[in-house]
Amino acid sequence: MNLKKYKIILTAGLLGTSLLFAGCGSSLDDQFVFGRNRIHCDNQTITISTPFELVSNGKQVDLGDRAASVVKAEGHNNHLQILVTGEKVTADMNEKILVSEAQDMLKGNPALSNVKSDVKDVKIGNLDGKMLTFTFTETGRGKSTDLTVDEYIFTQKDTVWRVIYQYRSADTTGQALAERVSGKIVLGSEF
Repeated sequence: MNLKKYKIILTAGLLGTSLLFAGCGSSLDDQFVFGRNRIHCDNQTITISTPFELVSNGKQVDLGDRAASVVKAEGHNNHLQILVTGEKVTADMNEKILVSEAQDMLKGNPALSNVKSDVKDVKIGNLDGKMLTFTFTETGRGKSTDLTVDEYIFTQKDTVWRVIYQYRSADTTGQALAERVSGKIVLGSEF
């Protein structure tokens, strides 16, 4: 093979290889596998979008007891944490109490400073709910971290749900993940 043909083939091969890898890792879809997790409580189900599996009592949340009167599920990666609770509505456990407790818990915590909050009315499917957004600085072990929390609280029949998305405010990947999945809550089972 002459030198000119060899250079053309080598250049084409290198160009093809560089084009192949040019887009890798550049989008959230390249870095994370997005899916849906179903959470059951008191024979009610919600489905949320997540970039990881949620776990409750050491097993995949979808495998949990559908009739349980309380469910607590959690999942996280290096950028985002998602917490979901469901509980049977009682006089001591309802949407109004959860909204009030969420605001009071942050205000009364001495490890938190610069607490800012916002409460909005939202729709989850056809249900009315609240979206609470908190930003604050958490200080612990001699280190301060700015955090952002989006929290959705709503009632589905006799179950009050709380879905929390938390990330470090300076983490652009955490923010992008939260924007992608936050509030993507469907009533019932969805695949």
